[in-house]
Amino acid sequence: MNSDQFLSQLTPEATISEIVCSDNDAGELLSSIGLSPSDHEQETLRSVCQQRKWSEVEVLQWLKKHSSTTKGETPKNNTGSVPEKDDSLTKWTRYLEDSFIRSNRSLLEELEENFPRVIKIHGNQYTWLKRMKWHFEKFREALGMYYTFEREKFFPLIQRLKNNSNNNLNHGTIQKLEKSFTVIGKDQNRLRNFMKTIREKGNKFENPGNACSTLRIQNENFKILFSQLDQQFKIEKGQLITAYKRRDKSKGLTQQ
Repeated sequence: MNSDQFLSQLTPEATISEIVCSDNDAGELLSSIGLSPSDHEQETLRSVCQQRKWSEVEVLQWLKKHSSTTKGETPKNNTGSVPEKDDSLTKWTRYLEDSFIRSNRSLLEELEENFPRVIKIHGNQYTWLKRMKWHFEKFREALGMYYTFEREKFFPLIQRLKNNSNNNLNHGTIQKLEKSFTVIGKDQNRLRNFMKTIREKGNKFENPGNACSTLRIQNENFKILFSQLDQQFKIEKGQLITAYKRRDKSKGLTQQ
């Protein structure tokens, strides 16, 4: 394979070795859906998928979408180093947006699009899919509202702190900010409960031996989304609140 060839340029006729060499995350992604790259290095993706009755097109599209690089460059939504402990609230919110929120919204849309198809194909065979359907729909709705609140209410309030360098914020704005942290905390608990229930009713996202690529990809997307949400919630509940309280204590917020 040409050493300058990237995952985005490959077709299902590429060997597993070529796919793994083209992207840092490709091997791990393949392993996560049950395909060990070391066992099939010189076989093409098409050949391996045909043996397993998987869709090679679907698998390759998923790899490309979730790869660490695009034409050799790291996607913008995965860039951005972790802010320092004492960095501003706006730096932390920007980091959350770039490293978690965009990716999580994309994963949620992917799950929303594929879940009905998975149930239609496998709902009678794997009844746990039907048992998790209602909970997933409520979770999807709740997470969508959570991100809308952050983007339209919470983050703009954080921005006001930056714009008011003299900390001369009125009492109403400070109250809204305090209330926002309370809302964030309650919504996180609700979302965590949904995640726990979905995981339990969803067979803990374990793949049956003969599961198709669509179901395997769905389970892995759930794992990725829930893992990233756990990280995001930890940052929001930890660094954001800590940074806000540190600012309040060290500079003071004048209530008018």
